[in-house]
Amino acid sequence: MRGNLNDNQAKIDNADKAVRAALERKRKIIMQSKQIAYDMLAELYGKDGQELVDAVTAEHGLIQKFTDSGMSYADIEGLVDSSADKYGKQMSFTESNNSYSE
Repeated sequence: MRGNLNDNQAKIDNADKAVRAALERKRKIIMQSKQIAYDMLAELYGKDGQELVDAVTAEHGLIQKFTDSGMSYADIEGLVDSSADKYGKQMSFTESNNSYSE
């Protein structure tokens, strides 16, 4: 059972093209997902551009300080929930997946 090397090379080339096309589709989906996440954050914070980046960076830093001091994510969520009860609901970590818990 001998095959033709040229046929096999053509199959390999076709598979490579299919992989490249799939990776390009994956890249486009990832970029769309990033834009959706950005839009959601912009809506949540009521900010855009550098203001949004600064707000998210500040929040991440604050959460890091809390966790470094020994607080759990549940404790932090409790702070957010009690603050929302007192001052009106502004945001809540329980509204979406907590990306900081990974």
